[in-house]
Amino acid sequence: MKYDPSFFDTPVNRLGTNCEKWDALRRREGADLLPMWVADMDFRCADEIVQALTERAAHPVYGYTEQSESAVEAMLGFFQRRHGLTVTAEQQLMLPCVVTGLRAAVLALTEPGDKVIVQSPCYGPFYASVRDSNRQLADCPLIRQPDGGYRMDLDAIEAACKDGAKVMLLCNPHNPVGYAWSEDELRALWNVLDRYGVWLVSDEIHEDFELSGKVTPFLRIVTDENARLLSMTSASKTFNLAGLQQAVLLTRDQALKKRLEEQMRYAGVVQGNIFAMTATEAAYAHGDAWLDGLLDYLREAEALLRRELSARLPEAVLSPMNATYLGWLDLRAYGFTTEELMKRAHQAGVAFTPGTFFGGEAGEGFLRFNFACPHSQTLEAVRRLEAALKH
Repeated sequence: MKYDPSFFDTPVNRLGTNCEKWDALRRREGADLLPMWVADMDFRCADEIVQALTERAAHPVYGYTEQSESAVEAMLGFFQRRHGLTVTAEQQLMLPCVVTGLRAAVLALTEPGDKVIVQSPCYGPFYASVRDSNRQLADCPLIRQPDGGYRMDLDAIEAACKDGAKVMLLCNPHNPVGYAWSEDELRALWNVLDRYGVWLVSDEIHEDFELSGKVTPFLRIVTDENARLLSMTSASKTFNLAGLQQAVLLTRDQALKKRLEEQMRYAGVVQGNIFAMTATEAAYAHGDAWLDGLLDYLREAEALLRRELSARLPEAVLSPMNATYLGWLDLRAYGFTTEELMKRAHQAGVAFTPGTFFGGEAGEGFLRFNFACPHSQTLEAVRRLEAALKH
């Protein structure tokens, strides 16, 4: 299979599959909306993944199944090949999803009432992982730059550490602002956290979406086996497998891994899904050509989105981004609240993720735009957004 632009340009009709992005949205809103919201992609999976799943499904027994050594080897080989990250089989722990890992880490590393650092605007489940666990949010908002980009506020993070924060939840690359932190930025952050003995939990699920430059996995720059550090990632975002539910936690600290294993066992998470394990192994072993084609297509999509917004909505500010397929769109110049933006967008036949999902104040007047879809869909979404704001 040739994974060229024509492959990704070809629409896939997902209606009738009970998918959250299309079907659930229409049921909830009672309208035919073009979905540019939840973070999965409207592209066919790699044929190698489909073939592996088809072959496994042909076997008529779907009993309890363990993760194979070859699956772990494929995953670790992918991390080394794509990111220069060396970890061992003993340093990984399979999870149902990264959000499960976030919650388990907060529970395992803190006590009720402890402070947990987040950086708004950030992925909504970060907040929920803290609040639902009866912990306290220590929000250290990102600093918005003149060009619409964002940087960390290390002074605020150090102040939170001094105030007794126990854990920091990091998004790398950051969702929703689409920014992969540089190695220098990560080292500066680690110097602060390590000085105060604060645990770092790094969500790196978007690490494979390198639009420009390179994503730096935290475990590549901090190699101490006793470092208070764990990261999580998954093939689910990279290869469009989110419905299969599998992720991985990585840490070199074996005592920390044991704590997380115990937390997962208490929650009843003891074994993976047959088809998730099959698909993940195929993705990591045979998905490079598909991923390379996807990245080229997403780079074109981001450039297309910028051109269209500049032409149609010149007061909109799309944050500079070097990673992910999620555009953080500042529409405050048009004078609408996020609630009004969502209402107008729906009336115009298009759906985005509201900025307030990523933090009330930090996301007010923003929308997140998912451009991991055929270019024709992105173009139509911008046209509908233009109609929503101008009429």
